[in-house]
Amino acid sequence: MPSHAHKIHQQKILSRKEREIHEREELILSAAQKMLHQHGYNYLTMDRVAEMVEYSKGTIYNHFASKEDLVCSLCCRCITNLITIFERAYHYPGSTRERYSAIGIGYSLYHQLNPMDAQNIQTVKNNAVREKINDGKLTEMELLEQKITKIARSIVQEAIDCGDLNKQYQQNVNTIVFGCWSMHYGALLLDQSDIPLQELGFSPVVNMLWHNANIYLDGYNWLPLSTTSNTKKLFEKISSALFDDETK
Repeated sequence: MPSHAHKIHQQKILSRKEREIHEREELILSAAQKMLHQHGYNYLTMDRVAEMVEYSKGTIYNHFASKEDLVCSLCCRCITNLITIFERAYHYPGSTRERYSAIGIGYSLYHQLNPMDAQNIQTVKNNAVREKINDGKLTEMELLEQKITKIARSIVQEAIDCGDLNKQYQQNVNTIVFGCWSMHYGALLLDQSDIPLQELGFSPVVNMLWHNANIYLDGYNWLPLSTTSNTKKLFEKISSALFDDETK
């Protein structure tokens, strides 16, 4: 029977192995992300990823069952990063409206700095790609999506509970969240498209989103209204307090 010291030694070895596995997985994901950015989804293959990271194809398959699973894992990493930002927004020491606004600011800045993430999510949502992703990986992504939307719903509910939002909107919590989500997601997709937004006068996108989000929340009479504060300074304050790394 192994001694207590031997068990501790085994745990340390396992811990080190786990770290090595995680580091190798991150290396593979980063290589795939770079390849997607430079050449697009159709160019991505497990053989090319293996060559880039200098591991055998078998090692790559030990981590990811297919290139579709690989891209889905990139999406999971993106959503995990966004959850961190949403949690920071949730704990921001301001009003419910400021905290909810912080979610939009963080979401916008993150995707501007990481444009490939939005493209990867679009790829995974394509049925031809999605049907090739294993169920476990899809479930992982869906659970992360549920977690991120739960944070947004929680702030809306708190606004209703404390009176910042009228109780008549109790049945509209999902509608409020979906409205902001679709506004930001759609605008950022347009920003990453071939449409010359700047030449058409639609720029900068983050500032326009901030303005539209305030109009949207004012429409629900979510207190304090944007007309009672300096929204430009508020944007800078939230960005500086919560998303300093994202704005550098």
